[in-house]
Amino acid sequence: MLFHRALATTLLLLSSSAAAFNIAPSGGKKAANKNKNLASVLAAGVISAAVILPLPGPAMAADSFVLGTPLEQSLSKFGATSYSVFNSITDVSPLADKFIEFVDKKVKAPDAAEVANKAVDGLLAIPDSSIAEYKGILKQVVYSGVNKDNCVTLGGSGSAAKKLAASAAIKSVDPSKIDALTKKFKPANSAVPVKGGDICLPGSVAASEKLWVAQAELTLSMPKKEAGELVASIKKVGSQASRPSLLSLVPAAEGVFSKSPEAIRMVQAGKDVEPSVIATVQAALK
Repeated sequence: MLFHRALATTLLLLSSSAAAFNIAPSGGKKAANKNKNLASVLAAGVISAAVILPLPGPAMAADSFVLGTPLEQSLSKFGATSYSVFNSITDVSPLADKFIEFVDKKVKAPDAAEVANKAVDGLLAIPDSSIAEYKGILKQVVYSGVNKDNCVTLGGSGSAAKKLAASAAIKSVDPSKIDALTKKFKPANSAVPVKGGDICLPGSVAASEKLWVAQAELTLSMPKKEAGELVASIKKVGSQASRPSLLSLVPAAEGVFSKSPEAIRMVQAGKDVEPSVIATVQAALK
């Protein structure tokens, strides 16, 4: 379970940087409206994919690309803004269905498989010491006082995780690598409460803020070689995703996250994160 969330978060953070090179606006009011809807899709995607399961932690604490930066501030804001929205979700799996369907129909199978494989290689390259460190963050901060008997779960997260695991892209990864990754993340996974097959959400706004920041710390601690290869593979996939095809995900996203004032604020917070993600990933790959 932990592996699939780590994979989702890695792809989403690095794809924000890759997207900057592939999706260019095209003039006028019509384009502006499309961009607004596209931003809604991307923000919803960050929420849906990245919260399906919990995740391991920072590998290279010496020179953090997150702590004390604008990225930390924007991620903390997103964690705070999205907290109530996540708690209100009854079933996230329909969006996972639509996302998998989108990838299967719009992205060339070899390219989708390359992204999955490069992401797994990158996650395997993170030092084991970071997993132990993140386990402490999960237990002492993110899930402090939270257990399966008192938690709010992310509805449908267990089902969504199974569907992602069964997708063609994930199945293209060598089973021995999946086994190695599952074993690698087991210590941190043990710190995440699960109820009825679904993961428990953080118990407070502050805990949600910490989780999003720590997830970025993990992703940006990926060694430069593996991260660069992953970004390159994502750029290739991004060139195949047209605006109309991405907009097809909007109804599913709205069905999961609603159109409440809280959800609208969350979408805006998601858009605010993107410039910092792009700048930070570019700096990390120099």
